[in-house]
Amino acid sequence: MRGVLLLLVALLSGAILMALEMAGIRILAPHFGQSIFEWGSLIGVFLAALSIGYYFGGRLVDRWPNSTILAISLLGAGLLVLALAFPGERGADAHSIAWVLCDALADSDLGPRAAPLVACAIMFFAPAMLMAVTSPFVIRLMVPAIEQVGQTAGLVFAVSTIGSIAGTLGTTFYLLTAWGTRGVVLRLGLLLVLTAGLAAAAWRPRRAAVVAAAVLALCAFSSPACAAERTLLERDSPYHRLFVTEDETSRWLRADNIWHTQMLLADRHGRGLPYSDYIDLAFLFNPNIRSVLVIGLGGGTVPKRFVRDYPSVKVDAVEIDPDVIKIAARYFEVRAGPRLTIHEADGRRFLRKSEQKWDLILLDAYYADTVPFFLTTKEFFKIVSDHLNPNGVFVNNVVGRPSGPKSKFFRSVYRTMSEVFPQAHVFVVPERGFELVNLEVFAMNEKQRVSAAILAERAARMQGTVIKDDRLRQRLNDRVTAPVRTSDVPTLSDDYAPVDALIHLW
Repeated sequence: MRGVLLLLVALLSGAILMALEMAGIRILAPHFGQSIFEWGSLIGVFLAALSIGYYFGGRLVDRWPNSTILAISLLGAGLLVLALAFPGERGADAHSIAWVLCDALADSDLGPRAAPLVACAIMFFAPAMLMAVTSPFVIRLMVPAIEQVGQTAGLVFAVSTIGSIAGTLGTTFYLLTAWGTRGVVLRLGLLLVLTAGLAAAAWRPRRAAVVAAAVLALCAFSSPACAAERTLLERDSPYHRLFVTEDETSRWLRADNIWHTQMLLADRHGRGLPYSDYIDLAFLFNPNIRSVLVIGLGGGTVPKRFVRDYPSVKVDAVEIDPDVIKIAARYFEVRAGPRLTIHEADGRRFLRKSEQKWDLILLDAYYADTVPFFLTTKEFFKIVSDHLNPNGVFVNNVVGRPSGPKSKFFRSVYRTMSEVFPQAHVFVVPERGFELVNLEVFAMNEKQRVSAAILAERAARMQGTVIKDDRLRQRLNDRVTAPVRTSDVPTLSDDYAPVDALIHLW
């Protein structure tokens, strides 16, 4: 019975450790994003904690070969994890301690590398280190004879790894969506308390059932006090922490810490965030657009407006996040129909598998404040080029600056696109109060460049009639006419695409 309980402790400890690591990125993302810096910080802190925990766990169990120290360590880890979910503010809208800490560090001057690293160290180092003592203790307490050390160590590590797999898959595939980040963290803390009880009961097996029943009841009936923002919806999806909020004039969709969609309540199929208004400029490059592919649905501003304003246009929209599709339908009136088809898929994989071609392809697939690197590379742009009809237009929404010290990401994307498409035109979306802006890059396969005079003539003829935008000619003034310098930035490829560094470090 003692051996079974100790193996169960190893199993649960491994599961909780990896579940906490998976939940950790959801704690960080609303404040720092989900770039390589956040993942690197999280993994690095956990590995450092494990190495130190393994070392001291081995020394402690040699000195005190019983499960009391193990139980104390796991109890301490459980209390520290529970503290992360404890309210850090007063009032009904109270955020957790973890949220308050990350928010403060995000507002500090530590920068995009140090801030998430410090946050991870404060939140996760101590509980992960205390959990790491489990394996040395369980191995030492289960070894019946020196000749069986290897066999016992192998069994313990196998069981612990099985727990880690279960914790990883269970948290990412189900628990975060079912309970939310704070709910998962709260239950992990309670489960650690249970695990500490099992470790203590290993020397008195008759008490194990009582300990398990008591703490499992706490886990089952505990209801986390999730941070109540002024929202219509707050939930975790497999990719984001999603918020739907509403004020007197607009409804908003936020993914992690970035606003993705604005829907005017008085015109629910109309224009939203300023950058989406510029997509209509595509008709100036190709007045005969009949088929549109949008990669990245969000709240569906462009798809539903194109369906309303351009009766001859059919739209395909590709979205990787199933929860975003459901939210778009429920809260933003984006529903499939005869002229709008919604596909749940990764945009690049969807294009690779499709034999269809489109007159207009729009890429708007930002993942919080970054973009999947494989949607910025020369290989991807070649796939896009192959799926454009003659005179087809590719529009890439890029966040950055057209020049200066914060422009390297945009200029790298522009350089990469220019190596695939013979012509590329850039429009800057004017936004007051923001250091970074949206840049809309219009690219075509045709070598004959569309001149400024042709664009102006078409705008004068089509404004407010063919193109449902009474500010079309004004938007033409936002075209970048100066050459974009690309000599000091790399071409992005599947093999080399330092997107996170270019975005965050400039």
